[in-house]
Amino acid sequence: MRPTLSVVNLEARPVQRVWGGTRLAKHLGLEAQEPIGELWLAYDQNRIRSGLLAGRTLAEALPELGPGFIGRAAYSRYGLELPLLVKLLDTAEWLSVQVPPDDAYAHTVEAATGFHGKTEAWYILEGEGEIVYGLRAPMERESLAQAAQGGALWGWLQREWVVPGQVIPVPAGTIHALGPGLLLYEVQQRSDLTYRLYDYGRPRELHLQKGLDVARLEPTPLPRPTPLPAHHKEILLAGEAFVLERYQLCGRLTLQAPADSFLLLTLVAGGGEWLEGPLWWGDTLLIGAGEGLELTGQAQLLGAFVPSPDSLQWYPQAVRMPW
Repeated sequence: MRPTLSVVNLEARPVQRVWGGTRLAKHLGLEAQEPIGELWLAYDQNRIRSGLLAGRTLAEALPELGPGFIGRAAYSRYGLELPLLVKLLDTAEWLSVQVPPDDAYAHTVEAATGFHGKTEAWYILEGEGEIVYGLRAPMERESLAQAAQGGALWGWLQREWVVPGQVIPVPAGTIHALGPGLLLYEVQQRSDLTYRLYDYGRPRELHLQKGLDVARLEPTPLPRPTPLPAHHKEILLAGEAFVLERYQLCGRLTLQAPADSFLLLTLVAGGGEWLEGPLWWGDTLLIGAGEGLELTGQAQLLGAFVPSPDSLQWYPQAVRMPW
């Protein structure tokens, strides 16, 4: 018999990275021997924490949850999968300078991986610091290749200062890197594809040819979306890949997923409770399309979902994903 579930509570997956710090382990009460750079909150291989499907991975559970749970907007484009990946990142050092592919490139050149392109967005939770965002001036492909191979690429990169509460859209094709000292939330398309162009001498593989294939070769000014108040929430960013929203929980709040898409809900400050118990920092719930959820407490939460093509026309330019 197919279980009737409206909300799935996901178990986070720590991922060690050479550039990671100690804050994620502290938040989780872990004694990590290696730096934890990422906490994967919602992905195919995350396990379900409680309820009828407890212990199963999300990939195993989705056939039972069904297309109606995922929602028409996501299912019509991606089938029976979770097309978004949500993470928390702690950057103690610079991440590699990298560039992700779009859907067209991923679905052809990287078809064997099963991944989509990688449009993403960051929301800064703690810390101020620098990021790389695009080039300072236009470059030819050959010049970019020579700069990357010769170690001179750093001088061509545009660096920007970012602060807590700032949302940063990163469309596929954008050359980028996160600097040290940042704790952030990331939502992206379901993909682990990214091509390293420069890695500060670390002994890791570079992907210059593929990176050159997909990189934007002209300056890409850092967008600064203006949050749009809408009832009990703020719309932070809207694009074809996802919509990102922010919610303030002050006492009691009822949230509802869009009628045609799931909603990934992550608590990023404070604390709260729902039907199954307390919610702590980083806890992530997957709410079925059209389903509601009642929360109590004092908290800030971020939510991400896949919009229908028709709905995008109603989002103003101030929150639209660039390009």
